[in-house]
Order: sequence, then structure tokens, then C-alpha cells
Amino acid sequence: MNIYLLNNGVSAKCALLSGPDGRFLARILHIIRVRGKVKNMAKWFVTLVLLTSVILLTAVGANADEKKRYLPGIEIALEVRTPQGDLRSFHAPGLQPTYWTREMPVVKGDKVTVDPLISTGKEGLGEAKIRLDHAEIAHLTGPPWRVDVDTTDLVEGYHLIEVWAITNAEKSEEGDGTLAFLVVPPDDPLLRVLQQGDASASGPPVSDEEGLACSIHSRDTSINKQLADASLAKVATPTLFYVSAGPAAKEFFYTLTREGRVTYTSPRLPLITHILLQPKTAEGEGQAPGELILTARTGDGEGRFGPPVWITVRIESEEKR
Repeated sequence: MNIYLLNNGVSAKCALLSGPDGRFLARILHIIRVRGKVKNMAKWFVTLVLLTSVILLTAVGANADEKKRYLPGIEIALEVRTPQGDLRSFHAPGLQPTYWTREMPVVKGDKVTVDPLISTGKEGLGEAKIRLDHAEIAHLTGPPWRVDVDTTDLVEGYHLIEVWAITNAEKSEEGDGTLAFLVVPPDDPLLRVLQQGDASASGPPVSDEEGLACSIHSRDTSINKQLADASLAKVATPTLFYVSAGPAAKEFFYTLTREGRVTYTSPRLPLITHILLQPKTAEGEGQAPGELILTARTGDGEGRFGPPVWITVRIESEEKR
């Protein structure tokens, strides 16, 4: 191996590599360089692992802290009473009386009790705030967790109830819920549909049994077959029903009855209207599992109605869908 003593390291390196054994020395220098790079890469890798661990631990800690926070669930219930203190009820033509439900109007002058149903888990309810049309009407810190609203001075139309609540948990988020209701005057035409008035206990008499007769069908052919076989429809998915009648019929109304109690009465509807029935969704829309009776009557638009027709609808539970 020839070694030349030169004045600088670069020339010495070149001289060494140019000798007979330069290839051997080049391998040694290459190994040194590679090991140096590997060492530096290892340092960067360790640093990256440490940073990732810190980020993951921070995220886990944040998630654990978030799980400690309790978000109360709120569902708003309304109780409607007449000015005399009786529960508000309606008696649609040809149907049994039913108490007020959220689909029905509130008659101006009625007293509405806002009764929030608030789930708090293992913790107690800390406080609740209730607002009517964006104005606070109650700040509750103890039972009874409700407030009365006199509708005498409310304008006719829709009104919004809002409820906020927090629990006694160490870390409780603020849950909220809303509900709208309709206030109508005592002489509103909608009430004439929902109330019996001077009609007999069975509703208006059948004026044209043949001309105003009707039947209930579904847009689902399999449901129609069930109706033809046993007048029973098994509903496991959103299903459209409709009322069919002769040319004299201009309108119809329908009711839903469960366990002998009318739970919903529709206003008068044009015959082109469809009725959507579906199992209750996660958002709370639809019908609870079980059987209900769908009843319909058609009218000529002048106050005369035909005989009622009904079918049984079985809302399937989630396990059977």
C-alpha cells in the first residue's frame, strides 16, 4: 500500500484510495460512513417514537377525561288542561275520545304544564332552565321540575319550548331539548274536525254508505297481499298506506288506536295524501313495537262522511326486522 504524506486531509484521502490496496480502504471508509448514518437514523427513530407516545397518551387522557363528563338526555312532555282544569280531550267524528297529544293544537286559554323528562344516570339533577320563545320562564334548582304556561296571552301560531339541564356530576355537560306546539283560537276550523260538537256519540251519521265507502291499501305489494289475506299488515320498514274511495269522496281523516285508546287523529286530508308508518327510529320518530289499529273515513268535503274502515298494523320489534 503506497502512502503519500500530503498537506491536507482531502489529498491524503484521495492518495490512499489511489494506491494498490485502495479498494480495501474504500470499503472501510464506506462502512464507517454507513454506520454513522445508521446511528443518526436510530436517534431520529427514537425521537419519533417518543413524540408519538406523548401524543397518544395525551389523546387517551383527553378521551378518559371526556368519558367522565355526563350529558343528560332530555325529552319534553306537555300536559294540557282546559281553563276549568280538566285534561284537554278531543272527540273526532266516529271515534273514541282521546287526550291531547303533541300532534294536536292547544286551544287558546288552556294551561300547558311543561314537564321535562331528564335522564341523569347515577347522578342527581343539578339545575334546569326552561325558555318559551327564547325567553327564560323558569330556572329550577330543585323539584318540582316543571312550570305552567298560561296560553291566554300567547299569539296564535307555533311556540317553541327549550329546556337545558346539567347533573350533579363533577363534570357534567349541558343537555338540551326542544318542542314546538300550536295555539289556535276556540273557533279554529281544525277544532271542528277534532271535536264532536253537536254530533252524536258515534260521530256524524253515515250520509252515503256506498258512495263514500273507502278501503286502505299500501304501496308495498307484499303488504297489500297481507291485507287481502287477513287485514293485517306487518311493518318492519317505512311503509306508505293510502285511502281509496269513489268519485264522491274528496277528503279523509284517519286515527291510530293502541290498546283501545286513540293516540293520534289527523286533520282532514286530501285523498292524494299518503300515511307513513314505520318502526321507531333512534331519533324517536315512528311507532313503538306492537299492534295498532289504523282507521279511516272519507268525506265529500261538505261535512258528510262514509262508514269507517280499519286494518290492524303490527309494528315489528328490532329483533324481528
